[in-house]
Amino acid sequence: MRLRPHTFRHQLIIALLGFVLLAELLVAIAILHRTYEQRVNQAQDTLQVADRVLDELLALRADQLLSTVSILASDYGFKSAIATQDGPTQRTVLRNFGNRAQADLAMLAEPSGQLTTIVPRTQADASALPFTDVLERARRVGSATGMVMFDKRPYQFVMAPVNAPRLIAWIGMGFSIDASIARNLASVTGVNVEFIVREGEHELFRTGPQSRGNAPDLAHSDEAFLVSEHSLFDSGTARLDVALSLTRETVLSPYYDLASSLSFVFLITIAVSALVAMGLARRLSQPVRNLSEFAESIAAGHYHEPPSAQGIGELDVLTDALNDMQHAVRQRENRIRHQATHDALTGLLNRSAVRDLLYRRMNASARLTLVRIALHGFSRINGALGYRLGDEVLKTVAGRLKIACGTAHTLGRIEGNDFLVLIECEPGDTQVDELIARLRADVEQPVYLQSTSIQMRLEIGVVQVPEQAADIEAAWRRTVIARHGSGQQRCATFTYKTGMDEAHQRELAIIQGLAPGLERGELSLVYQPKMALADANVHQVEALARWLHPELGPIAPDEFIQLAERSGQIRLVTEWVVGQITRDLAQWREEGLDLGVAINLSADEIAQTALEQTLAPLFQAVGEAESITLEVTESALLREPENALQNLRALQARGARISVDDFGTGYSSLAQLKQLAPDELKIDKAFICDLADTPADQFIVDLIIDLGHKLGLEVVAEGIENASAWRYLSRKGVDLMQGYFLARPMPAGDVADWFADHQANHARWLDRAVDRKAGR
Repeated sequence: MRLRPHTFRHQLIIALLGFVLLAELLVAIAILHRTYEQRVNQAQDTLQVADRVLDELLALRADQLLSTVSILASDYGFKSAIATQDGPTQRTVLRNFGNRAQADLAMLAEPSGQLTTIVPRTQADASALPFTDVLERARRVGSATGMVMFDKRPYQFVMAPVNAPRLIAWIGMGFSIDASIARNLASVTGVNVEFIVREGEHELFRTGPQSRGNAPDLAHSDEAFLVSEHSLFDSGTARLDVALSLTRETVLSPYYDLASSLSFVFLITIAVSALVAMGLARRLSQPVRNLSEFAESIAAGHYHEPPSAQGIGELDVLTDALNDMQHAVRQRENRIRHQATHDALTGLLNRSAVRDLLYRRMNASARLTLVRIALHGFSRINGALGYRLGDEVLKTVAGRLKIACGTAHTLGRIEGNDFLVLIECEPGDTQVDELIARLRADVEQPVYLQSTSIQMRLEIGVVQVPEQAADIEAAWRRTVIARHGSGQQRCATFTYKTGMDEAHQRELAIIQGLAPGLERGELSLVYQPKMALADANVHQVEALARWLHPELGPIAPDEFIQLAERSGQIRLVTEWVVGQITRDLAQWREEGLDLGVAINLSADEIAQTALEQTLAPLFQAVGEAESITLEVTESALLREPENALQNLRALQARGARISVDDFGTGYSSLAQLKQLAPDELKIDKAFICDLADTPADQFIVDLIIDLGHKLGLEVVAEGIENASAWRYLSRKGVDLMQGYFLARPMPAGDVADWFADHQANHARWLDRAVDRKAGR
């Protein structure tokens, strides 16, 4: 079992604790937020209440002062002192009454407002009553109260008349707005109170509950949490402001207490939740761990009984599901294992299983006989009856083979319609022949499908192991060769012979090396001149491909061209040939030679729709299209005659000449020759080599020459290697000659030198031409 850093148990504990933590956080945040808002709102209400209390306190003090001043104004002795202008008595009376009323300032003025007495004395210049606005209100209503500024200090001031019975003086008293008022208000409301005197933006005076002089700026300190500030009085030059504030501790003390309590509850709840989560996780994780181990054992291919039920509905359902999955996986594995080693159609061992078994037997040094079997002409059965019935044929044949082989031998379908039988026996054991005879007797019986009788014929190839194959690849490959040999010998049983695989390997080497050989320049072109016998002139050369393989040596064109067709590489070769001829023609033109060229086309090439496109560079390189001759064989025309004729006619329309190569050796058809309408016939060299001494060859050659001329065609003789053949053909009227007697095939670089030499000896060939005419 693999160790995992994040187990289900841990994840469950984390999930439960996370849920509890999130829930408690949300609840705590909601409570604290609500509490905070309530405390702030209450503090703001407190500030508003304090502001109203301040107003009432000031009004109460104004009433108190007004009562004191009224009593003094009605005192007979005081009136007498005013009437007699007794200044010391006036000051004494003002001081005594002021002390009893706890007034900080007392003044006496004439009816005009001229100040006569002030208690206590100050340094201010007070020749006239400085509170004209209060005096004016008192004259209108009889008495007045208000805020005043005297000697840059704020006072709550009252003024009343002294009548005897007419107005003889004005008396006024004032309370200083100082720290005592602030302390009284703070004790009643719990709010910090500060009175501030400002002259413009400059602060002159500040008083608060903590000091009788200049108090600290509590309203703007770090301790202040809420502040309410407004103006009480503005004299024009100075202004009295009041600042009401509450500290953070005063406002939020219950909030902090609640936060502490919630934190404690939060920790207790987390601890309890952790214990509950651990217990629940242990209760749930153990069954899950058991199920996980059970699932891992299934994944590893170990099947056993599932864990017992835990009494938890969902986990019990999961246990049953895993157990069902175990049975399904086991069945599926058995089915997959069977499918991996058996053919889906026939139920026999498949290619992989047969190869594996053969490999083990060969490693065990067992002596085996491999019998490879295939249905002859099965592709025609598929084409005629369809693949569905073709599959029915394969199943029928497989059943017959299985019955014939029994359980003593290994039988498998290795590909398509190929079967392989592994027989353990010594060389020369008769049971192989007996088994093959039994196979033919049982399998080569008609198969009846949909009222159709299908006759079965078997291709059988036999290989002895290890005598004829030392390894599995060689054994497998040689069974294919032996089976192909059986098909080529009319389905007779064919036993592999030593050396056959080497020929097969040579073919594979040629096929695999063709494309790389073209890239490495292993292939080359040589050219053989074609001379007109009438005037001894050479206007055309035939291009012939040569291949010098680095390991196999020289390879004949007939061999590698045929393999190129079989492997689908013929177009690659043709494109290379066309490109090389194009380059050689350009080189000859630079050397002053204007030659045409003849090239050979294979059966596959002339049936390809892209033939004209492949040859297009050659038409562009040759000045006159008539200089191109395309040589095709008679057998090539028989493979796909319609496509071949259509392509060749299109090339003739572009001016190319068509030559029937090797005429007389293939499946000649005069009707097809008439449809093709070629430009020349080329007599095969098989009729030319012994022409002078073989009457039969002479007869055939005479017929071809006569046929060609009567059809209006030029006749070319190739393979002329001696003077006697040349003289005979000259007398019979052959138009063109080609062969070693004229010139051997040569590289492109030697063509110019040969042509110069031929021109130098042109008269000799003309003399022979005259002799030819005289011989007629």
